Amino acid sequence: MARKTKVEAEQTRQDILDAALELFNSKGYSRTTLGDIARRAGVTRGAIYWHFKDKVELFLALKEEMERSTQTRLEDILANEVRSLNDLLENALRFLRVLENNDRFRIYFEIIFYRTEFTEELQPVMIQQREKLQKLVFKDHRVFTALQQGGEVRGDVDCLQAAIGFVALVIGLFDLWLLDRDFFCLTERGAALIGGYLDNLKPT
Repeated sequence: MARKTKVEAEQTRQDILDAALELFNSKGYSRTTLGDIARRAGVTRGAIYWHFKDKVELFLALKEEMERSTQTRLEDILANEVRSLNDLLENALRFLRVLENNDRFRIYFEIIFYRTEFTEELQPVMIQQREKLQKLVFKDHRVFTALQQGGEVRGDVDCLQAAIGFVALVIGLFDLWLLDRDFFCLTERGAALIGGYLDNLKPT
């Protein structure tokens, strides 16, 4: 049998990721087997093992592909320069717009939030998520501190608490929206609620 070209191999890998996304969404991570994914992708289990060591590595690859394609990897977020409270608002709204308008990204977060049991097997994913959230909070803490020193944030504001509240507000908004997407417009409500939160930090 002729060996696959690099392009064909990449297409096979993408087909596997697409099948995994669909099945993790419909059946949940724990109830989806590599055999299920192989059948849905139209490949052998051997083809999956050629690209991924196991189901956890496949899950992490799916996470990386989602975040890279939407520029929401930790390194992308940390690289965003923030010089004002308005920059913080725009960065948050950019993320919410992607979530609202990109069905693939939305499905991925539905899997993370509602269709994945984070057992010991998925500890690598949990560790990555925990470290990402902590680094986001620490970055926002530094941002709020710098803006406080520049006079854009009130002097009596606890900047660490402000950072935790900011991250919690953004996560809470898209968590609530994922439960019922007809309940409210994510970016519209996000602009009002996040904007109001940040306005309350400004000097009177």
